[in-house]
Amino acid sequence: MKKKIVAVLLCLTLAFSVTGCGKDKKSESVENTESTEVVSSAAIDFDPLDYVELGDYMGLSVALTDDYSVSDDDVKTFIENSVITNYPYYVDTDKTVVEDGDAVNIDYEGLKDGVAFSGGTATDTVLEIGSNTFIDGFEEGLIGAKVGDKVTLNLTFPESYKNTDLAGQAVVFNVTINKIVEKQDITYDNMTDEYVAYVNAKASLGYDTVDEMKADARNYMESSKESSKKSAIRSAVMDKLGEVCTVKEIPDGLLDARMEEVMAQYESYYCSDGSSLKDYVENTANQDYDEFISNVTDEVTSDLKTQMILEAIAEKEGIEFDQDGFDSYVGNLMSNYSYSDESTLYKSYGLSADSGKEYLKKVYVCNLALQKVVDSATVEDEAGTENVTDTELNTEN
Repeated sequence: MKKKIVAVLLCLTLAFSVTGCGKDKKSESVENTESTEVVSSAAIDFDPLDYVELGDYMGLSVALTDDYSVSDDDVKTFIENSVITNYPYYVDTDKTVVEDGDAVNIDYEGLKDGVAFSGGTATDTVLEIGSNTFIDGFEEGLIGAKVGDKVTLNLTFPESYKNTDLAGQAVVFNVTINKIVEKQDITYDNMTDEYVAYVNAKASLGYDTVDEMKADARNYMESSKESSKKSAIRSAVMDKLGEVCTVKEIPDGLLDARMEEVMAQYESYYCSDGSSLKDYVENTANQDYDEFISNVTDEVTSDLKTQMILEAIAEKEGIEFDQDGFDSYVGNLMSNYSYSDESTLYKSYGLSADSGKEYLKKVYVCNLALQKVVDSATVEDEAGTENVTDTELNTEN
């Protein structure tokens, strides 16, 4: 249940669902895409204080509307949805012959042309006969078998099967009947230590009693709520900064450069079949391309203004880049987003590893500036008013 660390402060929300389009083609998102040399947005040098009029950014007061407390009902709902629903409880029975409607614990191996195929093998699996969970003939073929029997099923996958390698193919399933079991009606109120131990044996949750499960669930939810609250405070402070500070203009070339980088990221993440982003937006996402570009431009513009305000605050407050802190920041991004190396991480934020690294350096300093502003803010929520200092907000969140 590891908390997800937000990668960067300035990021875009995708404007359409993801299924894939073209790769390694230049974006058609910006009018001047004929240029052969693109300047990194991080390489455009300017004094942010020349472009930003700073207001009273320290000691801001923000209000949160959501409730970040955890109730007993919250814990109950969490356990019901994440544990009880996903881990039905079966106990052994004395039955020896499989009948329709029985729950049967089995091991099985699926073979195609004598070779085990991916996804066709499992052990200690409970199958409810008559549930139509498996392909036609599998469940019916076990009726009448006895505990301990090894059953061979010669079956054929349906033509419409989602795995095209198996669709319409003849296969053999070798099935061992381990035991016949009975499903128990488990609720939050009647959970037992035996049930919790049963779940732990399957999921390695690290606890064996109902009280331990409830305590762990509450701790996890409180941690998640606290993380959400911190993120909400940061967002509220950033919104407030947009009210008290004014970006007079965006430096020449900065918006075009950042748009080029962002559109390259769209193509890199969501394109795979050689088509253009324009084709994908119009034909797959069913969106007007000009409207899509307009929406992305608005988001990039808003992000740039936030970045410029924070850069101006960093300059006025004397906040400077520090390598050790940046290394820790990058390490957290790599760990929480499973990047294998720094170069891959950097490339995801620029047109090259070098430009992406420079961009993340700016984002890191912006986070330091935001942190300083957040630490000075007061927050009002349902629990009352509090000062944010010492709430362990940091540049990793």
